[in-house]
Amino acid sequence: MGKAKVVKTYDELLGLAKEYGVENNALFLAAARQYDLQMKVIDKMRDAIENGESLTCEKTYQPGEKNTYADPLVKELPRHADSANKTLQTMLDIISKLGKKSEQESELGKFAKEFG
Repeated sequence: MGKAKVVKTYDELLGLAKEYGVENNALFLAAARQYDLQMKVIDKMRDAIENGESLTCEKTYQPGEKNTYADPLVKELPRHADSANKTLQTMLDIISKLGKKSEQESELGKFAKEFG
């Protein structure tokens, strides 16, 4: 998923939170702050990888003997992305379970089907 689509998805979710009256809910706000932090970390990781930083690193255990390993960013990026996706799902759950159901429910259903 591209960065523009992630921003659009997040903005749509914030709009749904407002429509359902949970935009000031403490749980929702905590999840939103967590998601913002996760996306900053993911963006820094992606920038490091895209800007040509080496995808390998070397460790020396014995003098003169170097071992080459995959950069930890390669392994950590999918973990952070998965965590961010789970945070978005938590935000969606908060909206659907704590929000006031109204005629906007169909919009939430559409969002859940498309991104859930």
